[in-house]
Amino acid sequence: MTASHDDRLILAMDAAGATCSVALGVTYGANRPWDLLMLAARKVDLRHGHAAILVPMVDEVIRAAGRTLTAVDAIAVGIGPGGFTGLRIALATARGFGLALDKPVIGITNFQAAAANLNAAERAAHAGDILVFIDSRREEPYVAHLAADLSLRAVPRFMSLAEIGGLVDLAQPAIVTGDGLALWPSDWPGTTRATPSSADAEAVLRLAADPAQRFAHKAVPLYLREPDVSLPKAV
Repeated sequence: MTASHDDRLILAMDAAGATCSVALGVTYGANRPWDLLMLAARKVDLRHGHAAILVPMVDEVIRAAGRTLTAVDAIAVGIGPGGFTGLRIALATARGFGLALDKPVIGITNFQAAAANLNAAERAAHAGDILVFIDSRREEPYVAHLAADLSLRAVPRFMSLAEIGGLVDLAQPAIVTGDGLALWPSDWPGTTRATPSSADAEAVLRLAADPAQRFAHKAVPLYLREPDVSLPKAV
């Protein structure tokens, strides 16, 4: 690959789900600005302990790519929804790097990142709308209704199975996916294909590399519900 003035080095991270992941890539080509070369990536299964592992993973990925942190042009981060602790750690880390380096921080929803990780042939064979279920660690998932181009058709929200059933009847999605897929009832419409896929830093990076910034959001947490916190009783 020949470097050009249009090259952008993007560092991506995600810790909202049941993994912790980091990726580094470069966009290139004056006439093909969304061409992306993945330089290095790492992902580990992890529900707890993100604070201890995320920054060392960033260092490891940057070293593996033969680059330096100061060379990064933008930072991308999964904004959720997902686990509160991992989500906050990733956002704080991304914003800290952005502030220190004076570089933009691009937020990418984990709904769109999960859908971006669907197999391209699968998406082509089952073209149409996509429902993404994200594990809320409750009986109901977070749900987003996406168009085939991964744009959001409606504001994502925490939904009961009855509400999801109504959405399915209305939207007739071609694919349902996400890390909350276990909640998809097997007797729901057979025209909808249930396909496992979840968000990670590589998908966050690919969406953040879009030159039109169609998937970019503010780097603030997409919680969708209040955290499970018990306040102390009054005495």
